[in-house]
Order: sequence, then structure tokens, then C-alpha cells
Amino acid sequence: MVKKGYYSIVLHAHLPYIRHQEADRLEERWLFEAITETYIPLIWVLEEASQTSIITLSLSPPLLEMLTDPVMKRRYRNYINQTKVLLEKEFNSVTDERTREIVTFYKQRYERIEKTYLEWDGNIVNAFRYFHDHEQLVCVTSSATHTFLPYLQTKEGLRTQIVHGIQCFEKHFGQRPLGFWLPECAFTPGVDRVLFEEGIRYTFVDEHALKAADPTPKNGSEAPVFSPHGVVLFPRNEKLSQMVWSSVSGYPGDYDYREFYRDIAYQRDWEYIKPFVHHEGIRIDTGLKYNRITGDQEDKDLYVREWAEKKVQSHGEHFIASIHDELQNVQTADHPPALLLTPFDAELFGHWWFEGPEWIWHLVTEGASRLPFITPQEYVEKYSHDLETAHVSFSTWGRRGYGEVWLNEKNSWMHRHLHQLEIDLIETTSQFINPSQLEEKAIAQMIREWMLASSSDWAFIIDNESASDYAIERFKTHLGRYQQVKERLFNQTISWQWLTEFESRFPFLSSIDIDMMRSAHDTYIQKKRKSLVEHSVPNSLNILMLSWEFPPMMVGGLARHVFDLSRALCDEGHQVHVITAAVDGYPEYEINQGVHVHRVKSLQPHADQFFHWVGSLNLALADYGSELAKMISFDVIHAHDWLVSVAAKGLKHQLELPLVATIHATEHGRNNGIHDDLQYEINQKEWELTYEADEVIVCSPYMKDEVVHVFSLPKEKVSIFPNGVDPQLIHSEVDEHKKRRHDHDMIVFSVGRIVKEKGFQTIIDAAPIVREKHPHVKFLIAGKGPMLDEYRALVEERGLEELVQFLGFISDEERNQLLTTCDIALFPSLYEPFGIVALEGMVAGKPTIVSDTGGLAGIIRHKENGLKMLPGDPSSLALQVDHMITDQEGAMNLAKQGKIDAETVFSWRSIAEDTSRLFEKLSLK
Repeated sequence: MVKKGYYSIVLHAHLPYIRHQEADRLEERWLFEAITETYIPLIWVLEEASQTSIITLSLSPPLLEMLTDPVMKRRYRNYINQTKVLLEKEFNSVTDERTREIVTFYKQRYERIEKTYLEWDGNIVNAFRYFHDHEQLVCVTSSATHTFLPYLQTKEGLRTQIVHGIQCFEKHFGQRPLGFWLPECAFTPGVDRVLFEEGIRYTFVDEHALKAADPTPKNGSEAPVFSPHGVVLFPRNEKLSQMVWSSVSGYPGDYDYREFYRDIAYQRDWEYIKPFVHHEGIRIDTGLKYNRITGDQEDKDLYVREWAEKKVQSHGEHFIASIHDELQNVQTADHPPALLLTPFDAELFGHWWFEGPEWIWHLVTEGASRLPFITPQEYVEKYSHDLETAHVSFSTWGRRGYGEVWLNEKNSWMHRHLHQLEIDLIETTSQFINPSQLEEKAIAQMIREWMLASSSDWAFIIDNESASDYAIERFKTHLGRYQQVKERLFNQTISWQWLTEFESRFPFLSSIDIDMMRSAHDTYIQKKRKSLVEHSVPNSLNILMLSWEFPPMMVGGLARHVFDLSRALCDEGHQVHVITAAVDGYPEYEINQGVHVHRVKSLQPHADQFFHWVGSLNLALADYGSELAKMISFDVIHAHDWLVSVAAKGLKHQLELPLVATIHATEHGRNNGIHDDLQYEINQKEWELTYEADEVIVCSPYMKDEVVHVFSLPKEKVSIFPNGVDPQLIHSEVDEHKKRRHDHDMIVFSVGRIVKEKGFQTIIDAAPIVREKHPHVKFLIAGKGPMLDEYRALVEERGLEELVQFLGFISDEERNQLLTTCDIALFPSLYEPFGIVALEGMVAGKPTIVSDTGGLAGIIRHKENGLKMLPGDPSSLALQVDHMITDQEGAMNLAKQGKIDAETVFSWRSIAEDTSRLFEKLSLK
């Protein structure tokens, strides 16, 4: 016996779930033929081979469920009886002696098939369990409906398929399996983690999976490896497999074997064969085939059983010798030893290759004394401690080794529906936190329909163009049934009687664990939402706020405004739900200082153009808002700027709620007019939002004039509510080292997005003028933006590095420290709808200089609470800085009054009160 390694054979038995309520479906013949030609002959092999545990057999849950279904067992008995009647008719009608010999062979064979079936009480799963329990066979399982696991969308869906496959096996075998057949040998990283967590120790992959593994295993594909999560991956030996599998060079194509495509159903007169085919007048295979392959010619010679049996012996011997030769040539070290494994579809043996079971019998009986057989399970028990670990990428045993059979131009349309159902199931199970028994039964049925729709068989059949109409029909049937149950569940029109009858049409897997599809994260969110609904404050408003940016995403001042306003509204006793864009690393849902924050992902997170990203974000915002409104009765929608205009408009009409829009800035104002197509599109979105809004809010008289003029709004539709400032957010523990560092300098600090309209060019131009009188002045400018590099280069070009410093991005704490330690706050904007940064300078107690433009002009009263400069005028900027430096006492008085104004006139409490009154007025209309 060869000592350099082992050989193992694995059979995977599977058929799609083709059990229908109505009898005589054409497709149920697939099962009957497999029982007759493959599964019962395999039992004969096991009965006659005394060796222990040579064959590993995977049995898929759909097959297990059908083989044990009382209805299918009864229909199979009818199938056998009908075939026996046909054989009697054949025996009495054929006159040719050679044909009579073939008929006699079939008569004896079907007598034995029926006898075996009855010996196991019509339940051949019990036969396989018997041999499994007596260690003559190792049985394993597969996923619930043989879905193509790498194409599942979620980890919940993956676990649901795997767990229900394991549970189905445990139901029929009384124990959990240690092995698992990946449908289509389709492996992808992450599958192994779920398998390991569910107690699976080994599975099977294609040979090229190990050849391309990282790192390359030292034994190549001659021995299995551990996956990163600890599951043993056994590779298929392609060379040996092709000797059997190949339709061109494999054994089944030998001319002496029975011809699969010559059935007497197509050779007999219609009136003769009519009682034995389909009642609708369709000729279907009877299973009686009298010809041998004979080669490529059309005319086929009669089947000679003795010749076929000799070929079985010859091919069995050839395969045993081939295994022997391959083992002699392996390069693998003794630990772990080589393993040559050949996995096959079980139905190849008997159904497609009629003599296949006899070939298996010859292999396991004659090879027992000449080959070192081992099952994968035994190999794991003996040698797993010697195995390497390797990262294996996506691979299958399908065409060209990857997934094109199950995802191509013919069947790709199916996956978008399956992915939607998968996500919908997670959301549904999370919404029903404590379902009633009826609700749980309904959700289980939805999971059942999704699983049946996701079978890999439908995509395979469509690709193969063999029974495409049936595959499409079944797929659409389960999609439709899913929607029927969902609609009744959410409309609360479901009943026990209706659902029980509905289940009976496809009684697959009597027990479904709905918790498998429950996302822990989504369930947590649903519990939070349910709690907030149950504990809502009477007479308070439920406000739905839309904003594309919200902390920690802070592109401009909008995020700060929305955060401060929403917190202040919560302090007034209202419930505020902000729906905003997702931020990596931050929760999809949280309660931040009383504000319910919901972050959603754009449907095109990697869109090339920002405008397209915004468009798909709006779709996500609208979908989320619609679902949220099913749980919370909102009183008003508050939208901030054009970036949420589409979602705001859609939700307004869908929910029939008043819409308030705050316009923080306009594209016209930012660019001093509309000059290109993109600006025009944004301007149109701004106009559409103000048109749809019942009320428009702006932050300054300047902005009111702008929106009234640009969008042709009636003045009475526009309210002015200024921005506010929270003194607590500007407070900073001053770094004394940093404070002493500037003792000999006069620091003028400015902060903002580094764009043209913020006027930082004016500081660069004014700096040399200021230096002439005050050489110790330094201008520090914080922020990031598209002009940063250009301004830094200009400062260097003019030799102003010691005078003007662009700091780039700084944290909030660093900004607060600079506001606290600087001597003057300066904001020289060319265009500024409001200018909340000016309030931050004022509340920090700093003498503040601003441009006499936009909202800044309404905050600062010249020489009362600050100073104003002419926008874009370097001399004017230098003059105001000089005034602050030379009149220290006057500057301190301006700073004191500025701080008082910021904390009173511009307090978020008073702004929230004004906003609340507006919302209340609209909600009562």
C-alpha cells in the first residue's frame, strides 16, 4: 500500500426544493430519477462494502426535506409502480431478444429498487443515517437552500443560511455535523468565521484556491490548510477529478456505457406511451433507456450490460492505478501527509453516468487493500495540528474557477432583488423586538421565502438555459410570496388560518430561527426609538431636521448651527431628530445631548462628482425619514440649505407636513452671480427649496434682502433668526506655555474655510502696512480649504512668513485656545451671510474686527461692540488693527460690550424660543 499520502472521495447530494402542493409537476421527476438511479444504488454500495468510513456524503437541506416528506414519498411510490407497469407492457410487446434482455434487466433492477425502498420504510435518509451511525459513511451538510454564499449581502444572511443548514442536518441525523459543503465550492473570506463559530471543522474548496493562497502553502495543493478562522480547507484534486468528471475525456463518455439521451418515451408511438408520460401530453423521460453511447453517431446500438460491467471494472482499475501513481509522485512532507481528494456531485453517479455506482463499488472494495483511504474527518482528527494557515480568496469549482455561472448577463437581475430582501428582513426583524407568536410565524415565513428564492440552482439553470422558465417562475413566485406576507404583517391583516395554508404550499424547514436575521445594532436602535416614542413629552413638538453636515462632519458653520439650534430646541422640551450623512467610525444612531442623530449612507458613496453624491444622499435621507415617520408622528420638517432640498420636498408631500427651510448662504451670493452650469443647478435647488417651504429662515437682514431678490420670495415668507453662540463651547483651559510664547507679540487671530470669499487675501495685503507701525504684530489664520496652498505660497513669495501664518486645520480645542490667548479677533470676509465666528470672538471677550458686509454688519455696531472695515480694503483693515492696538482701553470696552451682546442678543435660548413659536404656528395650520 502507498505510504506517501491518502486518497478521499466526497459526494455532494443536492437538488433544488421542487416539492409543490399540486401533483405531477414535471420537475418532481428530478427527485424521483435521482432516488432511483443514484441514492438507492449508493445504498447498495454501502450495504455490500464492508469497509468503514471511506465515502463522505454531503446531503443538502432541500434534499433531506424532500426525501422525508410524506407527500413526496407517496408520489415516488406511484412513480415506481407506474414504471413497473410500463416494464410489463414492454416485456410483453418487444420481440427482439436483445431488447428483451434489457427489459428483463430493468425489471429485476426496479424490483430491487422497490424492495430497498420498502426496507427503509420509504425514508432513505434513515439508510444514510444508519451507515453514518455505524461508521460506514461520514455525512455532512450544506447551506439551507444551497445559496451561493459569496453573493449574500449581509453577515446575518450568511449566518442564517449556514445555521439552518446545520439545524436541518441535526433534525434528521440527531447530531451536528463537523463538515460542511460550500455550495459550488464557493469560498470567500469571512465564510470560514461563521462556519467555525457554528462548530464546523472542515469544508472543501477548488484546487486553485490553495494555489493562489497567501502565503503559498509549502505543500501547494497536495494537503489541506487552515483558513484564518480555523476551518480546514480541503482542495479538490483537479487531475483525478477530470478523469471522472469530464464530458470529453472522462470515463462516463465511454461508448459501452448507457446513453442518457435515448429514452423510450421518445421512441414509442404516442398512444402506446401516453399513459406513462405527463398527463398534459408532454413526453418526459421514463428512465428506461435501451441504447449505449456508441460514439458520436446519431444511430445508437443497443445497450449490453455485460460490456458496461467490464468497462466499470477496467475504469475502476485505471483510477486506482492513477491514484497510486499520483501518490508516488507527491512532494509533500510526511507531516502533514498528502491528501488527494475528489469531490463530485452525487447525481453524476447513476443518473448521468448509469454505471457510476458500480464504479464507486469497485473503487472502495478493490481499492481498500491497495489504497490508503481516509475521510476528511479522520484526517482532521489525526493531522490538524500539522496544518499551515493561509488566506484564501474568492474561488469556486464553477466555470473558470470563479462566480460567472451565478452572476452574468443572463441572471444578474436576480441579485438586486435578493439583496433588497436580505436587508429588508434585517430591518423587519429588528422592528419587531418582541413579536407575538403570529408575527414571529410571519417573519419566519418571509425568511423561508427569501431562502428559497436565493437558491443557487435558479441562477445556474438560467445560465445553463436548461429549464429557465421554471427557474424564473420559482424565483418570482418566492419574491411575490415574500411581499404578500410582509404586506399583511405590516397592515396587521394576517391570520393563523391564512398563514398556515400559505406555508403548506412550500413546507420547507418547519422551524425557522428569526433571531439569525436580527442585527444587534439595528435592534438596539429600534429599542431606543421605541423608548423615545413611548416616553415622548406631551405638548412638545416632534421636529424632523435635515442637514447634510452635523458634528463630527463640520465643513463650514452649518454643522455648528444645526447642532446648537437642535440642542437648544431640546432644552425647550421638544424632540429633535436630525437625519444627516454617515461618518466613518460614528454610530448610525445616537442621542447626542438630547438630540436624536440618525446618520445614513449615500446610495453612491463613491460617486465621482459631489453633485451626484448629494443626489443619492437625498434618496437615502428620504427613505430613512419615511421609515422613521412610521414610528414617530412629526409636526414639522426643518431643512438646512439646498443639499437636502430633494429629500425635504419629497417628505413634505409624502408626510403632509409643514416645511421650514433655513438658507445659510446662496450660490448667487458666494459667486457674485451665476456663471456656469453647476452653479445654475445649485441655484435651482435653492429656489425649489424656498418655493416648497412654508416659511424661510435667514440669519440676517442682509440675507433676507438676498433671498427675496434672488428667489423672488414675498417678504412676509422670510423670518430673520440670527445665529447664536454657546459660551461653553468656546471655553478653554489655557496652555500657559503657549500664552507665554506670545507675550512679546500682538496676536491677531482669524479662522474660517480657506476660500476666496473669506477675505484672507486682504490680511496678506494689509500685513506690510501694519508692520510699519507695529512690528510685533502676528496674524494667525486657521482653517483648511482649496486656497490654502496658494495663500501659503503668496506669503512666502512676499517674505511675510514671520508676519502671517496659515496654520491649516486645527481642532476645536486648539481654536478655543487661540481665541482665548489672542489679542484681536479679525474676520475680513468679502461675503458672509452671518458670520458665527465673529460671535465666537466676541464671547471669548476679544476686541473684534469684521468686514462691513452681510451678516457681520448686523452683529457689530462700529465703535460700540467692535470695529468694521471696508471689505477687501487692506488700508481699512490696517487702520482698524492700529486703532485696537493704540487705544487699549477703548479696545477693552469694545470687547466687554461685545461679550454682553453675544451672550444675550445672540443666545441660542432666545433663538430657539423664536424658532419654536414659528414651528408651533405652522403645526396648528
